[in-house]
Amino acid sequence: MKKREISSVQKIRDVITTLFPIAAKRFPFFFPLMALETLCDVLRPFLGIYLTPMIVDGLVNGLPFGKLMMYAAILAGGETVFTVIRQLAITALNKYQERLGNYFRERTGEHVMNLDFQLTEDKKALDQLEKANTGMDWYSGGVYGIAEQFFMFAGNVLKIGGFTAVIALRMPLLLAAICVYVAIDAVMAVKANKVELQAYDKLSKVNRLFSYFGWSIVDFRYGKDIRLYDGSSMLVNKWDGYQNDSVDAWKWQAKTTLKYQLVSTVLDVARVVITYGYAGLLAIRGMLTPGTFTQMVESAGGLDATLSGLVWNVTELFKRCNYAYEYILFERYPAAMPKGTKPVPDGLHRIEFRNVTFAYPGTDRKVLDGVNLTIEPGERLSLVGLNGAGKTTLVKLLCRLYDPSDGQILMDGTDIREYDYVAYMKQFAPVFQDFKLFGFSVLENICLKDANEISPAEKERAEKMIRKTGLTEMTEKLPKGMDTRIYKVFEEDGVEPSGGEQQKLAIARALYKDAPVVILDEPTAALDPVAEYDIYRQFDELVENRTALYISHRLSSSRFCDRIAVFSGGRVAEYGTHEELVNMRGGLYAAMFEAQAQYYR
Repeated sequence: MKKREISSVQKIRDVITTLFPIAAKRFPFFFPLMALETLCDVLRPFLGIYLTPMIVDGLVNGLPFGKLMMYAAILAGGETVFTVIRQLAITALNKYQERLGNYFRERTGEHVMNLDFQLTEDKKALDQLEKANTGMDWYSGGVYGIAEQFFMFAGNVLKIGGFTAVIALRMPLLLAAICVYVAIDAVMAVKANKVELQAYDKLSKVNRLFSYFGWSIVDFRYGKDIRLYDGSSMLVNKWDGYQNDSVDAWKWQAKTTLKYQLVSTVLDVARVVITYGYAGLLAIRGMLTPGTFTQMVESAGGLDATLSGLVWNVTELFKRCNYAYEYILFERYPAAMPKGTKPVPDGLHRIEFRNVTFAYPGTDRKVLDGVNLTIEPGERLSLVGLNGAGKTTLVKLLCRLYDPSDGQILMDGTDIREYDYVAYMKQFAPVFQDFKLFGFSVLENICLKDANEISPAEKERAEKMIRKTGLTEMTEKLPKGMDTRIYKVFEEDGVEPSGGEQQKLAIARALYKDAPVVILDEPTAALDPVAEYDIYRQFDELVENRTALYISHRLSSSRFCDRIAVFSGGRVAEYGTHEELVNMRGGLYAAMFEAQAQYYR
């Protein structure tokens, strides 16, 4: 079915009714200040429009000096008051611009962290994220930029009413001419706006690629590989190429909109000539006094500028709301997986894979093909097999980072899709191969909690995990102990842990979570065999009666397990104890074990 196109009017309505209430709730004084600034801007010019003719005609007609001074004082004083109040409001509003931007960037980041994991690897979702970021920051000006145009639009509508009333009494034909000019100018603005939106759509993908290569160049994590494999030329060339694509898109936009801008410039010159010519002719014929002539010229200029401003406000509102609508689309991005509401039972769980088949989104290759496997409460299960056999994928499905393409995963006899998603995720404490540590303190990396919110009991528990994983010696040498930051991103005295130390920290974090099911997915690959054996031995003791899944290419870890599942070709090819499998003649596990054992004899 063809996707229904959302009109620009609908986008404006959605953006204003969705984003404005969010901003008003977070910053309650923002919109009142914007309204005050707009009101002062509307009232100030009309002091001159009505008082200047009185002063000019008073000078010509010999009005008493005292009365002239009174008019001048009212004009100067009134404009001063409005200007001061408006400037104070603008000063206060400037503080909100960055705060609003940061707030909505924070909301975007929070939404990204709450997205279904598979969307973080989905091209369409990533493109929508890029559109949301650039649409809210660069192009629309965010809520501040949209609100600014909205209140300017409202102010210009009020100004137009005042200017029109003044001109209609004396020069109705000029009013008609200005309306024709503004109508043509509006058409030019709409055409230019359409071109800018087309350019934005082209730039969204280019910007993401451009940013990726640009940040990769300056990211210290890639430093070793770039230098040792001489990758700088490739990265710079890639960056330069996408930069050229970006420049080409901007050039196309400038070249295409140039003709519309030229028409608007010519119309503006014609408007000035017509205004002064018509008003001058009426003044010569005695139909306008010098003061009224001044009033008409100022009103005509004000009306023209306000009408042009109104057209600009409308086109900017359409354009900015079209950009900001991408943020709303991202916030409404559909979930990749259904979420249940059923509470998860307390205690250990019986987990069953029933004919589970899985292919990653966008591919037809089955990584898992009809897997049947049961994990009993408190069981230690080792998952072994060659690379690409499906071991890690099985764990990702168990943790609901993805859902099976076919088949079921049951926990305590219930399809895991029926459980409350957040509650279900709390049942697992995995350490993946590609685990990540953050530029926080050692303590915060273990607790994943702000240091100010960590209680003494939680800190004591984290220290226990440090001891269990053999990191006591490392932390004791740190300048601030467990409060030392990992990496040197924020502090010069930050620590750069070795690969093995990082893996131990990741394991300590998993143990700290105290989940019913713990998973080690080759997190000890950077450790030597002796250190790995020690980690698994200690880990096995610490797991106590909890369920544990181990994935490791070093089959010595399998000896701690109750059962071993050997994966091959996306299926469970062999299943049993270490003794059963190692003695299975012609078995895959026996061959793998023998291949490794010969190096230690």
